[in-house]
Amino acid sequence: MRRSAILLTVLLAGCGATVKPTPMTNGRDGAVISCDGLLYNWKICDTAARKTCPRGYDVVDREEKKNHTDYGSYTTRKLVVSCRQ
Repeated sequence: MRRSAILLTVLLAGCGATVKPTPMTNGRDGAVISCDGLLYNWKICDTAARKTCPRGYDVVDREEKKNHTDYGSYTTRKLVVSCRQ
């Protein structure tokens, strides 16, 4: 039971899209968007990118990793975008 509670906490804590504004080397505004957890997918990252960059964006990097723990596995996703001006 304790393992199930810990796993659920880890999975729920990692859910959602986190947006970190980041200046890009080309002088444009950009963002690093993380959408981690089993309940989220790339659509959540793309929606966050559209909200962050209302005029559109170019994808700089897209990364997905599967992480394994003693209590199960979870997926981390990172999308780096450069906002169009």
